[in-house]
Amino acid sequence: MNASLRTAARLCNLLVFLVMPAAGIAQSVSKPIPSIEKTGETFRLMVDGSPYLMLSGQIHNSTTSNADDLDKALDVLAGWHANTAEVPIYWEAIEPKPGQFDFRLVDRAIQAARKRDLHLVLLWFGTWKNGESHYVPEWVKRDKQKYTRVLGSRGEETEIISPLCRAAMDADARAFAALLQHVKSVDEADRTVLMVQVENEPGLLGTDRDYSEAANRLFDARVPKELLSFLESHGRQLSAPMIRVWDKSPKSGNWKQVFGELAPESFSAWLVSNYVNTVAAAGKHEYPLPMYVNVWLIEGVERAGRWPSGGATVNVFDIWKAAAPAIDILAPDIYYPKFYDVAAQYTRPDNPLFVPETNFNPYYVGFAYTTFGDFNGIGFSPFGIDDVQRSPTGAAIGAGFEDTYRVLRPLLPLIVHYQYTGKLHPILQGLANGEDWKESIRVGERLAANIDFTATFDPVKGRACGMIIELAPDDFVIMGTGFDVTFRETDGPLRDAQLISIEEGTFQGEQWIPSRRLNGDERHVSLPDKSTVLRVRVAR
Repeated sequence: MNASLRTAARLCNLLVFLVMPAAGIAQSVSKPIPSIEKTGETFRLMVDGSPYLMLSGQIHNSTTSNADDLDKALDVLAGWHANTAEVPIYWEAIEPKPGQFDFRLVDRAIQAARKRDLHLVLLWFGTWKNGESHYVPEWVKRDKQKYTRVLGSRGEETEIISPLCRAAMDADARAFAALLQHVKSVDEADRTVLMVQVENEPGLLGTDRDYSEAANRLFDARVPKELLSFLESHGRQLSAPMIRVWDKSPKSGNWKQVFGELAPESFSAWLVSNYVNTVAAAGKHEYPLPMYVNVWLIEGVERAGRWPSGGATVNVFDIWKAAAPAIDILAPDIYYPKFYDVAAQYTRPDNPLFVPETNFNPYYVGFAYTTFGDFNGIGFSPFGIDDVQRSPTGAAIGAGFEDTYRVLRPLLPLIVHYQYTGKLHPILQGLANGEDWKESIRVGERLAANIDFTATFDPVKGRACGMIIELAPDDFVIMGTGFDVTFRETDGPLRDAQLISIEEGTFQGEQWIPSRRLNGDERHVSLPDKSTVLRVRVAR
């Protein structure tokens, strides 16, 4: 090798030496993709490599379509100190003609969120929105021969795409895959988008199942073996309604024979969940973000069809788990006061609690503490937060959410650290009989926290709410509004525990930042009308 070649080789080697570490550094600092991690029965939503709780709000259905409306809605969430926004993305908007995609609406939502330091959950309004098919593109709506509809029990045509329609399922899956491919291309570095909702409250509204000839043949045929095997292998892990049916079931036969009175809803659940799983899997192939399905809940003793039949209600929850492995979470939309009961149904060893929609009402904001504290949930979100901009009533409601979110946001890392430890104790006025005036919580081995509610219980205007976190047997963080706390010893003489110190402040990560030490006339564990964070130490 001559001198010039040796010199060139040395330069090449030097360049390789310099470039390789840079590439390694670039790879090491790239943000990991958001994920749902499960360890035993513990679930974590991981964002940028750390556990993350979504303190969120969902905008109205049509808000994403207008830039000004979107900006105003996200300003509301930023003003609340929320960390996440849920925004709809419409199939009819991104694919106005078959195979021709327009993602300007998606880009606008991502950029608007980034400007406000918000993460995003995208809501895919595809084949289903509230049990009907109003967001499919015009070319799907007009071609009823190709994109067939569900037929009701009298043969009447509905406005619901049939879950047996392969052409519609393939079209929805292609559009969803294109959406996720685009999101990856514009957001892989920033990871603004955390999760995706696949469809919206899918199912059949107005009929318990599809009564087309093809559907009738399947309903009268034998239940698929893979579903029967799943139910048999999961035994007592099944939901209570499914256990009642399964215990009496012959374990083989057609849908009516196996599922009895739950047959139409179970049949619809099998068809709808398989359809949705196909769509979700196509999206995950392009960009494997966590994906969930939201659920319109059972209403009283009404029949399936009054709610979208085949949606992931507690009746057919297990059918969804069998048929839709691409869906990470089945998430209840909770719009009525039995929040605790529903949260318990959807908190399972195979399902973390995520509340993607709840009532935008002051009564419901305290359920954020319930979600994170009682059920180790990963997210909480009221629906229709744009209403803050529309009326004085909306502004007043928003003030209640802002008050709670303001104290919760900086404490989320601390809360997620103490989830699954039994050290989180939510406080909620009016949860059960008599709890509108007093509550007692056992904290540690020898103390009780006696809660005296100072707020007036009002289901419309709001109520006291908060949380106690046990940092140590003698060290507590108390947050919230509308109550006083007295620590009492549970053994020895009947006496209150001696208070060592009371401080106002907040947390940065898991570091306490005090702002004022309380003593003298203010030596009380009192959380007044405005949400407050106190750190209280007691004598051991």
